Amino acid sequence: MEYILDSSVIFKWFSYKNEKNVDKALSILDMYRENKLEIIIPELVIYEVSNALRYNNNFSSIENRKIISTLINLELNMIGLSSRVIDSTIRIAYEENITIYDAVFISLSNIMKIPLISANPRHHKLLKRRNIISLEDF
Repeated sequence: MEYILDSSVIFKWFSYKNEKNVDKALSILDMYRENKLEIIIPELVIYEVSNALRYNNNFSSIENRKIISTLINLELNMIGLSSRVIDSTIRIAYEENITIYDAVFISLSNIMKIPLISANPRHHKLLKRRNIISLEDF
């Protein structure tokens, strides 16, 4: 089975304090490591996770770089920007009144016809209209 993960799920792999559903996020990572599922992410995830770590007082610059290196070394299926993805992303951002950053994940989910697993509350309001699974419900 393939899933697209958003940054909010991946961030939970590295930040355990005051995070809900860490156990579910870590179980996804375990299933990936056991080749039980495939994880697809947009390149944007690397920047979003690094930025979240940057503004979390629990992580130093050195820790941030180590975590990002670990994330890259997981060799998740990382999708780069294409005109089709950005066009779809912009359309979805306007239709759903969400940020471009949030719309990228939904766009990939639509294009690839793969469910998006999200811990992002802004995505949860779209669960019924989009192919999105709340991390809590995974």
